[in-house]
Amino acid sequence: MSCMNKFIPRIALLLLAAECVLVLLSWLLEATQTDGVRSLLSSEGLRWYFGQYVAVLLKPQLIWLLLLSGAFGTLWKSGLVDYRASNYRRHFAIRASLLVLVLLLCGLLLLAFLPSGLLLSSTGRLWPSPFSRSLVLLLTLIIVLASATFGFLFRTFTKPIDVFNAFSWGLAQCAPLFVLYLLATHLYESLCYVFL
Repeated sequence: MSCMNKFIPRIALLLLAAECVLVLLSWLLEATQTDGVRSLLSSEGLRWYFGQYVAVLLKPQLIWLLLLSGAFGTLWKSGLVDYRASNYRRHFAIRASLLVLVLLLCGLLLLAFLPSGLLLSSTGRLWPSPFSRSLVLLLTLIIVLASATFGFLFRTFTKPIDVFNAFSWGLAQCAPLFVLYLLATHLYESLCYVFL
């Protein structure tokens, strides 16, 4: 985590500087009447910049980042990735969480890979289908359920609220990534607006 705390602010500053350079560059290129370039400082550009800000950020990747951050927190706080303690309770909890993992994967395989599976598209394809659109959600559920099973059996979780707190902890730990997401997504969409 300390590595993340060291580099993410620098990356964020670079993205912010790149956004500022793009604003000035778009203005200069439009002033020199370069074909196919729109200025972010024009009335149309400012209306797009402020009017579409939220719509630009609403992407599936934001939800994926939220889900995977929470799954990371549950996995980490359950103690499943901590190899320092090794005893009978830990081995039993690992076996039980592996059993849950296998059962969940088998259920997923049945829903997605049978000829008339519920997660296949109407034409029977896997891509695009409900399976492909919910893959990150399914992965998150599998990680959270397997981690929660381990946590309850290993006694790192004693109450259901502990799973909620672990999920929330993951979101808090990954908060700097959300700032990067906001800056990177808006920079990308601004580039598309200016040059495409």
